[in-house]
Amino acid sequence: MTEQPRVSGKILLVDDETNIRAGLNAILQKDGHEVRDTASATDALQLLSRFAAETAVLDIRMPGMSGTELLAAIKESHPHTAVVMLTGHGSLETAMTAVKKGAFDYLLKPAKADALRDVIRRAILESRRQREQAVLLETLQAGLSRLQDLPGAGPTHSSQPDAGRLLMAGDLEINRATYEVRYAGQVVELTPTEYSLLLALAEQGGAVINYVTLTRVVLEYEAAVWEAKELIKRHIYTLRQKLESHPDQPHLILNVRGVGYRLAI
Repeated sequence: MTEQPRVSGKILLVDDETNIRAGLNAILQKDGHEVRDTASATDALQLLSRFAAETAVLDIRMPGMSGTELLAAIKESHPHTAVVMLTGHGSLETAMTAVKKGAFDYLLKPAKADALRDVIRRAILESRRQREQAVLLETLQAGLSRLQDLPGAGPTHSSQPDAGRLLMAGDLEINRATYEVRYAGQVVELTPTEYSLLLALAEQGGAVINYVTLTRVVLEYEAAVWEAKELIKRHIYTLRQKLESHPDQPHLILNVRGVGYRLAI
C-alpha cells in the first residue's frame, strides 16, 4: 500500500498506566501532534471543554468512569471528535462493541508506532471531514431558509425537490440539499459517514461497489482490499442497524462476497 502523508492534529490521550501514556505521548509529539494527556476520564472531560481535540485515544479499562462510558460522554458533547479505544486481548470484544457504539477504531496494547500513526491519521481526517460536512450542512440549511423568505417564495417553490436534489431508490429517498434521508416514509438519522456511504451505494442504482472504491469515496483513504473490507464493514454494520428491520438478515444493503456491497433496489 502506498505510504500516506502524515497529518498533524490535536489529540487527547487518556490512560491510567503512566508508562503506556508516556510512550504514546512521545510518539505522537514526535510526529508533530499537539497532545494533552491525563490518567482519568473525569479530567479528560474537563480538558475537552478547553482543548478542541480532533481525536481522543482512550483506555477501555480505567478506575472510576470506564473508557466506554467516557466514549458515550464524548460522543454526546463533542460528536466530531474521533475516538480510538486502547484495549488488551482480554477486552477485545468490549473494544469491538465500542466501535459499534461510535468509536472510530481500536488499537491493541502495546500499540505499535506504525499502527498508532495510521489510525491517528485516519481519525484526524475523519474528524475534519465530519466538521466540514456539518458546517456545509448548516450553511445549506441557512441558505434554504433565506430562499424561502424571499418575496414570492411559497409552497410551490419549496415543497417539491427537483430531480437534481432528490435521489429515489425504491423506498429510499435521499435529499442532497438538506442531507435528509427517508426510508419507507420515515426519517432516518445518519452520521455524516453513514450518509456518504448510503449515498454512494444509492447513486449506483443497485450496482456493486467494491470495498476499495467505497473506502476511497466514503473515508477518503486508499487501502488494500483486505483493509478496505474491514474499514467499510464497521460502517455498513451501523447503517444496517438504522435501515434494516433485521440487520443480521439484511434485505436492503447486500454484501457481494469478496467484492463489495450494493443496494437491493
